[in-house]
Amino acid sequence: MKIKNIILILTTLVSLPTTAQIFNFSLRTNNQQLIDEALAGAFVRINQSYELCDTVKDEHFGRDGKDYFSIIPFIGIETERGLIFPSATLKPWSYDSDFNEYKDQYRPLVTGSKLVLLNNSKDLVVRNVKELFAGNDISKYLCALNDTTQNNQGLKVDTVPGLKNGWLIWLSSNSNLAESDSVRFTSIKKDIEVPIDGGFLHIDKPEISETVYGGIYVTPIRSAIGQITFTLTGVMVLDEEGWVIDFPFVKEPEEKKALTPINGIAGGNKLNPLKKKRK
Repeated sequence: MKIKNIILILTTLVSLPTTAQIFNFSLRTNNQQLIDEALAGAFVRINQSYELCDTVKDEHFGRDGKDYFSIIPFIGIETERGLIFPSATLKPWSYDSDFNEYKDQYRPLVTGSKLVLLNNSKDLVVRNVKELFAGNDISKYLCALNDTTQNNQGLKVDTVPGLKNGWLIWLSSNSNLAESDSVRFTSIKKDIEVPIDGGFLHIDKPEISETVYGGIYVTPIRSAIGQITFTLTGVMVLDEEGWVIDFPFVKEPEEKKALTPINGIAGGNKLNPLKKKRK
């Protein structure tokens, strides 16, 4: 992800009328190519295939003559701290309604992971996953994969709570995302109060006809005189009740335990064994 491209994005956005609260990156603009290139390296499609297993007979099953039961797509975001993705990615059957019929009889097992850059116009190299996809929990809804296979710089992250004047960027598609490398970006200007402990907030998805697969909340910051860049503040994730925006990098500051003087406390005037005795 080239920072200069992100700066050009913001230059395009701020030139729009202030009354335009909703606009779409898919619209043709003079800088559309720059917008596509800047965002192309930020989003990764993670295809997770899984099979069903009869643990008693040790038999494994796919479906429709295939060596897998389903392939479920998820969206990851490349950041300076690694690839961020929904925790449900590690249990793709939780997003698959077809599994409900079999969940009491068979155990689901992830059998394959494939990562592809979305809206990739420059054949950028994606992460090389040789084993099953994995990661570490960084919040209630999100995990992170931080390894040596990251090939681009990624988005900078926002760690500061409080009021944000940024944009929701939703990713959607008319096609099955598991089979398509192209998504549409719908951006909505929105002020959000980020909780001091990070946490999460419920949020309504945009009223669009396409299937929404995820999104991010970005905040512009002044990085230098005349320069503003985007930082990743939140990630939109679907849970049982609907869409939420999670803030994985905003953490409540740890309270520093104060030192307690021992003068006046019983035994507090004893000789400090660390001090050398005077001769």
